[in-house]
Amino acid sequence: MAGQKVNLKKLEIGTIKVTIVGDSPYMPEPMDMAVLEKYNKIKSKQNYTKDDISEEEKVKAKFYHTEDGKFGIPTRAIYNSMIRGSSYLFDIKQGGMRNIKEGVTIVGDVLPLKYKKQKEVTHWGRTSGMKGSPRKIMRNAFEDWSVEVTIQFNKANLSAEQIVNVLNWAGFHIGVGGFRKEKTGNFGSFHVKV
Repeated sequence: MAGQKVNLKKLEIGTIKVTIVGDSPYMPEPMDMAVLEKYNKIKSKQNYTKDDISEEEKVKAKFYHTEDGKFGIPTRAIYNSMIRGSSYLFDIKQGGMRNIKEGVTIVGDVLPLKYKKQKEVTHWGRTSGMKGSPRKIMRNAFEDWSVEVTIQFNKANLSAEQIVNVLNWAGFHIGVGGFRKEKTGNFGSFHVKV
């Protein structure tokens, strides 16, 4: 390449800040560490003891926290919702989900959650295996929630208007957290405050 002139295409990064408002309660669903330990032991062919921690005890740890200890929502939950929701707006010729997956960054790790009420919710599920016996599942739910999100995007492929539309469609069709719309639940739906 010596002596050759290289024309670099300038990468223009746009940034928008939006407030996402919950339309139904948000249920954080962090990985149960007892379940993770069990699978790691099975994978490495070690013996494991049955988890004897009650759901009432587990629910106290089922939160995401910001660096300063506040309740929060992971940016990856919103990002993943946007990726899935983009399929309703973009076809393959327009870049499909790839435009959002590769052309968007949500700034931060866990964003502080604003909410009016936090409560514990009990559902019943089934254990895996032949018998599939009923088991209690407890989660936390945040009502009347909102979160401020900073989004960076490649202006060559996306506009701020498209980002907001993707978020709105993602909020209606996909949602965030446990028992969200995408998983046939009725929690975690949202819209962008305008």
